[in-house]
Amino acid sequence: MTSGRVEALSPIIAPMSTSNLLLLGIVLFVLIDFSAGMVINYLNERSKNQPLSAEGAEIFNPEEYAKSMAYGTAKYRFEMLTTLISTVTILAAIILGAFSWLDAQLRDRLNNNLLITVVFIAILILISTIANLPAGYYSTFVIEEKFGFNKSTKKLFFQDAIKQLLISLALGLVLLYAVAWIYQELQNQFWIIAWALFAVFSLFMFIFGTRIFLPMFNKLKPLPEGELRTAVEDYCQKQGFPLSKLYEMDASKRSTKLNAFFSGMGKVKIIGLYDTLIEKLSTEETVAVLAHEVGHYKRKHVYTMFAFSNLQTLIIFSLMGWLLGNPNLSKALGSDTPSFHLSMLAFFLLFSPVSTLLGLINNSFSRRNEYQADQYSIDTYPGAREHMYNALKKLSRESLSNLNPHPVYVAVHYSHPPILDRLANLHK
Repeated sequence: MTSGRVEALSPIIAPMSTSNLLLLGIVLFVLIDFSAGMVINYLNERSKNQPLSAEGAEIFNPEEYAKSMAYGTAKYRFEMLTTLISTVTILAAIILGAFSWLDAQLRDRLNNNLLITVVFIAILILISTIANLPAGYYSTFVIEEKFGFNKSTKKLFFQDAIKQLLISLALGLVLLYAVAWIYQELQNQFWIIAWALFAVFSLFMFIFGTRIFLPMFNKLKPLPEGELRTAVEDYCQKQGFPLSKLYEMDASKRSTKLNAFFSGMGKVKIIGLYDTLIEKLSTEETVAVLAHEVGHYKRKHVYTMFAFSNLQTLIIFSLMGWLLGNPNLSKALGSDTPSFHLSMLAFFLLFSPVSTLLGLINNSFSRRNEYQADQYSIDTYPGAREHMYNALKKLSRESLSNLNPHPVYVAVHYSHPPILDRLANLHK
């Protein structure tokens, strides 16, 4: 009797296979990522609902503050719903073997492993884009519309979606093919060669990406002659910052929110000012904001963040080179036939804790850089302390910023310091 019970229980208590352990790890990581995200979002939602402080009253009146909290709640509820749906979808696809099924279907029809990989990822990109369209539509035409931000049209929305899809397919699939080929032909040197390829590509995109792709979505016109352009040119000349590309961007055709950006390096530098920013800020405030962007360049933030980004890529490819050869990665997603794309998919699902850690480090450096750029503006532009202070208040008011984000949410999601912290730092 005892012997029979032991034999019956032995399959249950027997050690799990490596592939099943990996599958369990993938499912657990997805669930942990989902749960942690839900908790962090909940903490942030609770944190924002505080009485209007004296500092906050410099940004919002009571009605505006109530509107900012309502906006935050609307985004919170929608994000919780969409995150739940996407997590359930991913888990269902993993557990039901949808990825291995798609792989098998392609193998029945194609006999080239590289082509199978490219088509597999192309199908996932297409499905993801289509699946995310309703959420994007609701966010734009319901939430953003309700709170007065949306200026886009339905035609423009779908045009943007199609353009983004085509760019993702064109760039992503070419890079994917190259990486898969490197893995197939040069497996031992895969990680370093693939990293070098991505480093060159990211450098190209960093220098030329804005000039190539931004005009596909927005019109960039040289900032017209006048008080603002003269003030900007005078400031840049004094700072030894050669400025040949100063643009005004028609951001108002999509949103009322304000912003400015800097891109490129060396002689290929672009500063762009949203037309909404030019409309809402004074000349002095605009120059102070631009001085902040120049500060990023002068303090070498452009180069350090680029270097850190490539360090992250190196970590990813070194781990990929170590793990992708393990057939259990493909087996974890239900396929007995090892494949580059299934192994890569399993790898990135397992990589999520490392990705989160790198994101925390990246955000921490980025927030530090923002403080330094603010200080550069103060140090180099007369009156910038007050001009920047007023500009940031306007930027926050026009975007209905959360004045009281939870510290954990800030650590995970904020590349810029919370607005009240940033304002307080300006007056130190």
